[in-house]
Amino acid sequence: MRRKSNQEIAQILYIPPGTVQVHVHAILQKLEVRDRTQAAVLAIEKGWVAEELLVIEP
Repeated sequence: MRRKSNQEIAQILYIPPGTVQVHVHAILQKLEVRDRTQAAVLAIEKGWVAEELLVIEP
């Protein structure tokens, strides 16, 4: 699974990219992590991500 940009997420959810940015920022703060990569690692460590979603694309 590749990382989606704020623009791509916004298109999927039919919301403005700025709204995505605000929500991502709030999530990172609540998780006390510095970036999306750290949030992903935390989610994997805590088991918050379904194993079938952990397929890494070349």
